Amino acid sequence: MRKALLTCDDEPTPVGLVAAVRAAADVERRVQLDKARAVLEWVAARQLPEDRAAEEWADEHLDQMTKDRFGSQALHLAGPGAPVVEEDEAYEIAAALGLSRQSGSRYVGDLIELRYRLPRIWSRVTALDLPLWKARKVAAATCTLPEAGAAYVDAQLAWAAARTTLAQIERTVDEAMVRFAPDLLPEDPSDHRDVIVDLDNARHGLVSIDALLDLDDALDLEDALRAGAAALKDAGCDDPLGVRRAKALGHLARGQGTLDLQQERRPLIVNVVNGAATCEAFVRPGQPVTVTLDQIRDWCTTATRVTVREVLDLAADYATDSYAPTEKLATQVRRLHSTCVFPFCSRASERCDVDHVVEYADGGPTSTANLAPLCRTHHRMKTHARWRYRRRPDGVFEWTGPMGQVFEVDDRPAPPDGCDCRHRAARPRGMKG
Repeated sequence: MRKALLTCDDEPTPVGLVAAVRAAADVERRVQLDKARAVLEWVAARQLPEDRAAEEWADEHLDQMTKDRFGSQALHLAGPGAPVVEEDEAYEIAAALGLSRQSGSRYVGDLIELRYRLPRIWSRVTALDLPLWKARKVAAATCTLPEAGAAYVDAQLAWAAARTTLAQIERTVDEAMVRFAPDLLPEDPSDHRDVIVDLDNARHGLVSIDALLDLDDALDLEDALRAGAAALKDAGCDDPLGVRRAKALGHLARGQGTLDLQQERRPLIVNVVNGAATCEAFVRPGQPVTVTLDQIRDWCTTATRVTVREVLDLAADYATDSYAPTEKLATQVRRLHSTCVFPFCSRASERCDVDHVVEYADGGPTSTANLAPLCRTHHRMKTHARWRYRRRPDGVFEWTGPMGQVFEVDDRPAPPDGCDCRHRAARPRGMKG
């Protein structure tokens, strides 16, 4: 049947190929719905008691809760009136989905919002009339509304949700905010102004910047960048316009404006991992980027003092008798593991705690082989909740969640063939009984 659909005389036809794409899209939508339903079944089975019964429940279960769940919190992932789930179990669901705790929490929260506070829109999803991604846009926008506000949005959008634009969704939510939660409206829209410099995702010595500015500030910035790019061109720079604008922004950041390009220089420390023409370096602690010697040479012309220092021996096995690692040992551990070693967590190791895999009180040494970076949340999950992990002889971290799911986290260097099998592809390994 499939061959007949795709081919005519053994050759693909445009009609058959388009039909195959539509069929695959339909299968994908059904798979997404099945996954969402499975998550919601978990929510229904594991939700915490409602507020009105919370005090009675706590009196009955307090001792066991203190023993088993100290440190794990109740997560309110959706709006008022929606089920509440256990934090450590929610993070296990996120890992099972192959998501970070932040992305997983958003996904689960959106589904809870749809199922319990936007039932009409959810029914359109289950009927395959509305893509899940679009329904999640509505859910993400209504989670701060009171129950009456969410019900209003549900009634207004459900009948034509598939044809509703994102702008219409935003306007409907704003109207619900005015009607049912005027106290939640920002006093000044400029409160949303922000500038994000994405240092965590630097690539090849470059980072992206995202900003929301006041109109007057944006116009002034545009004028400054245009003038700076022109000044660089007049000075002999033959880079493309976009590159010159980026350089002009750097001059502004250093207080050099658009005229004086030779103001006071600043210190720069580059930790070079190897001496190749293209190498990995730590321009900021815990943020390795690939740089070229030409880039370093260029940086040297804009810095008063340049210190190039060799990174410590990552192959050495450092140890100390004390509980707290030495600065050298902690630095080595963070260099060996660039992020938190919890499944799918991308928190930079420089912002993580250095944790004993085998507890120090249980005889675990303070050494290279027994230390790993954990962000504060996942350190709490391991220490005070029900997550456990160990490091296997092959260097892979094996995590077991509170519901028995096992995850392997492999952040070892990629093999010589360039196949990166690191823990961005952390994988479930099954259940422990």
